[in-house]
Amino acid sequence: MRLLVLVALTITILPVASAGNVLPVVTDVSVKTVGDTIRITYDVDDPDGDSMRVLLRFAGADGGMDGPVAGISGDVGAGVLSGAARVIVIDRSVAAGLPEPFTPRLLAHDGTGLGGEMIAVASTGGPDFLVDRYETTNEQYAAFVRSDGYEFMEFWLVDDGTIDIVETGWNYAGKFRWVAPRFWDPSVEPPWSTDPYSGLASTPVLGASWFEAYAYCKWAGRRLPSSGEWLEATLANVRFGYKGYSFGGFTSDGSEHTAPVGSHSPIGDSPLGIVDPMGNAWEWCNDVVAVIDYGTFSCATRPLRGGSWATAMPELDDAVKDLCPLYRTETIGFRCFR
Repeated sequence: MRLLVLVALTITILPVASAGNVLPVVTDVSVKTVGDTIRITYDVDDPDGDSMRVLLRFAGADGGMDGPVAGISGDVGAGVLSGAARVIVIDRSVAAGLPEPFTPRLLAHDGTGLGGEMIAVASTGGPDFLVDRYETTNEQYAAFVRSDGYEFMEFWLVDDGTIDIVETGWNYAGKFRWVAPRFWDPSVEPPWSTDPYSGLASTPVLGASWFEAYAYCKWAGRRLPSSGEWLEATLANVRFGYKGYSFGGFTSDGSEHTAPVGSHSPIGDSPLGIVDPMGNAWEWCNDVVAVIDYGTFSCATRPLRGGSWATAMPELDDAVKDLCPLYRTETIGFRCFR
C-alpha cells in the first residue's frame, strides 16, 4: 500500500451540520373551470419552513407534459411558502394543448433533499466545495423516488454544459421505464429490500445510472463531483477488509456485499474524514471522458472512482474506470457534492 505524503498543503476541514430535512407535502388538489381559466388549488406544508419550488405536470392517459409554460401563473415555480388554498391559474388557450382529460400532478421541492453531514474542503485547484461525508444510502434515495422524482423532467435535464442534448437522461428514463434503481421493487415496502447486494436502509444505493445519480443530486440541491474534486476530497485511502480476501493481516469485514455506510469509520476514512472513499461502491463523477460510438447510439462515458465491495484490495491503489452513463450495476453508487 502506498503512503500518502502531504507537502506544504493546508486544508480546512469544517463539518457542516445538516440535520435530516423534512420534505414538503402537497395535499387537497382540486381543479375547477372559472370563466376563461382553469384554476388548480392545493395545500402545501413544509414543516421546516423552507421556501419551495412547486412543479406542475399534466398527467393524462397518453402521457403528460411538464409545466409551468406560457399562460400559467400563480403559486407555481420558485418562492412558494407553506399554506392552504394555493392557486395556479391556467389560461383556457393553454388548456387546449393539454392531455384530455388530464390530472394535475404537483411536486413541492425545497431544494435540500434529506440532508446529511457534509464536510467543507478548501480546494487547492479551484473554488471551495462541500462533500457528503457518506455515500448516498437507500433510505435517502427512496425519498427521491417517493416524491415523484422520476416523474419530473426538471431534475433530469443535464444543463451543466457536459452534453448537447439536455433531455438525454429524461428520454432514456422514459425509454427504459426507470422508476427506481435496478434492483428495487417499488411495489414492496421498503423498495430496497429486494436488492440482493444492498438491502438495508443504511447501505449505499446501487444500480443507479449516472443519469439517476445526477437527477438525485439535483433534486437534493447538490451535484456530482468532478474527478479532481473527488480525489482532492478523498486523498486516496482504503477500506480495510473484504470477504474472501486478506492483505497485510486484514481479513473479512463480515459483509457479503455492501456494508452500512460508516461501518469502517474511522479506520477507512480519508484524511479529511470522508467515509468509505475506497470500497463499498464505485462512485459516479461528472466529467465526460470520451465519446464512444456503439453503432446504434453513441455514449459519453463518465468516470467512476473508489472501487466497490467486489474490488480486490491491491486494485484500490488506483481505483478508477470509465463507463457509459447508462450502466446500472450492483457495484456502482455515488455521493453528492455542493
